Amino acid sequence: MIRKGIFDDAAAIAEIFNYYVQTSTVIFSNTLLSADDMKQKLAPIVGQFPFYVWEEDGKVLGYCYAHKFHPDPVYAETWELTAYLDKNATGKGIGTKLLRFLIEQCRLAGAHTLVTFVTGGNEPCERMMTSLGFVQTGIIRQSGHKFNQYLDDVIYQLLL
Repeated sequence: MIRKGIFDDAAAIAEIFNYYVQTSTVIFSNTLLSADDMKQKLAPIVGQFPFYVWEEDGKVLGYCYAHKFHPDPVYAETWELTAYLDKNATGKGIGTKLLRFLIEQCRLAGAHTLVTFVTGGNEPCERMMTSLGFVQTGIIRQSGHKFNQYLDDVIYQLLL
């Protein structure tokens, strides 16, 4: 079930995040986060932007949130989306349900444009974003370097 995310979810969210940091290129980071680190990362989001988790039997299986795309006020209605699932929750439609819900909450909260960055070659994520109405608007070539390879950032955008 989807529920609002809270600071107490930080440990579970950090666990999901850290799995991808260690095993995948879907997160452009090599830095593992503690629960306290994750709380700091979530501080500008909680209470200001839509932030939700998918929970089953008391366990957080995924999370998603919107946040500022850019600090300048001219971008105030452009929000960036972030969403990740527990490794055992993928392929079950949870990500799509979370993102559909998040998109609607962003619309209700006054966002005009949503953007997200997908690692080039992440075809399941690219298909999901397209199925949700996002359009690929650009590619930042070789913008990240992880696991001894250069990676592209593919930009997806949805006008609400």
